[in-house]
Amino acid sequence: MRLSPLVCAHRGRSGVAPENTLAAFEAAVQVAADFLELDVRHSADGEIVCIHDATVDRTTDGSGAVAEMTLAQIQSLDAGSWKGEQFAGERIPLLRDVLKSIARRIVVDIEIKDRGIAQKVVGLVREAEALRRVTVVSFEPADLRAARDAEAALACGLITVGPGANTPSAVATLISSALDCGANFISCLHTNVTETLVRECHLMGLALMAWTMDEPEDIRRMIELQVDGLVSNYPERALQMLEERQ
Repeated sequence: MRLSPLVCAHRGRSGVAPENTLAAFEAAVQVAADFLELDVRHSADGEIVCIHDATVDRTTDGSGAVAEMTLAQIQSLDAGSWKGEQFAGERIPLLRDVLKSIARRIVVDIEIKDRGIAQKVVGLVREAEALRRVTVVSFEPADLRAARDAEAALACGLITVGPGANTPSAVATLISSALDCGANFISCLHTNVTETLVRECHLMGLALMAWTMDEPEDIRRMIELQVDGLVSNYPERALQMLEERQ
């Protein structure tokens, strides 16, 4: 049995497969990551799709704003070739389909990127009967309040770049923000995670996740600070390091 922390595959196992695609999610399952993170936005016709950017330009062969494209237009795009020829034909998946095909095998951490879609996301989680296999996260406390209003039992996390300063007042303000919106955990940029932040989160009953690190020295630092979860594009690296520390 390996040591904590839990290991999260960022946008799926995006170091080796095209981010936010079924190929990346399946790759995360294959290396036995504890959970995977994905991003969601809405299409012009109100469907919830898995993509990080507000436009499709960076990760597909198309261009345009996700919110101005229909689902049919979005799913006609090649979302894999930019990562390698072996991924040609990968599509931007619907959250509904990911939950049904993936959530039974790995916990899914859903980052809400568009405002006003939290309740619809929760509805899809319910539809897939995946409530106990999902966490919802956002930089916006209002998203988490909306998600918790829709489902009080949902696990939620507040994403942050950090408290702004490693002072008791700054850390306390961040923790208060998380508690006020019903978060169960804070997800912090790894370079701003400190021993003080980890300790104070734990004292207040919050878990602390760190994002996103791929270099061994960064992963090692998070392990030594005793974070509860670490996010990586290469989850296999963190898993191997944890195994070696037993």
